[in-house]
Amino acid sequence: MTLGTVPSGMPADATPNDVARMVAAALDAGVRSIDVAPAYINAEEGAGRALARRRKEVFLSTKVWADTVAAAEESLSNSLRLLKTDYVDVLYLHSVGSRPQDRDPDLALCQDGVFPWILRQKKLGKYRFVGVSSHNAPSMCRQVLETGDVDVLLTVINFVDRFTYNHEAELIPVARKHGTGVIAMKVFGGARRVLPPGEKINLAGPAEMHGHDFSLAIRYALSVPGVTAVNLGCHTPEELRQNVATVTACQALTGEERQRLERLGRQLAPTWRERFGPAERPKIT
Repeated sequence: MTLGTVPSGMPADATPNDVARMVAAALDAGVRSIDVAPAYINAEEGAGRALARRRKEVFLSTKVWADTVAAAEESLSNSLRLLKTDYVDVLYLHSVGSRPQDRDPDLALCQDGVFPWILRQKKLGKYRFVGVSSHNAPSMCRQVLETGDVDVLLTVINFVDRFTYNHEAELIPVARKHGTGVIAMKVFGGARRVLPPGEKINLAGPAEMHGHDFSLAIRYALSVPGVTAVNLGCHTPEELRQNVATVTACQALTGEERQRLERLGRQLAPTWRERFGPAERPKIT
């Protein structure tokens, strides 16, 4: 399990110390993978505070969200400064997609683009593995994956968005072809549409969410062939410990559970809508 830092880093009233406390709680719970990004406001500074004396204990990832080499260089330099380290384990090209504010793969992949620049940073020891993240436009991300240079794919995997974006079918086979590891994110729906803390999926009734655990959402993501890990944003240390326990005890979905989640996902997809940007193709029917 990777600790995602959006819930602790992005709220309007959050501070770097909130992130530091969450990262420390994750380490105490046995989590050794931490994911941050400049876009998560307080995440890098907070993680840097928590990891000042514990950097070697964690697998640390951050992201570059830039369209020019100059902007990418400034971003990475600032990230390393805030994280108090001279390297990260994964450096992602953040959010390759079709929305205007997302990375255009044609621009990123050109000779003077950000992706070749990212690859050069590995030779300089700035990171160990190159990654790419995808939210709404799998065909765009596929262009980057097909280079064969990507070590890690971070992408939206949940039982509802499957019926809107379908990264499961569109990207995971490409990642597997190139030996790219897959980490599921937005497992609970993501920052733009989440299951509130303390709620769960009700398989016994209509499409409501209530109760006290997210285990089925986690189990769905880890049951998708090709997914090797989950990136889970946590609001509280208690929620973090619950998620760690669920991941540790994870069992594959039964056939009945899978069928029920499929029905529920179809019901919820029109409500959750295209919140990560426009879908590229018709929804699964």
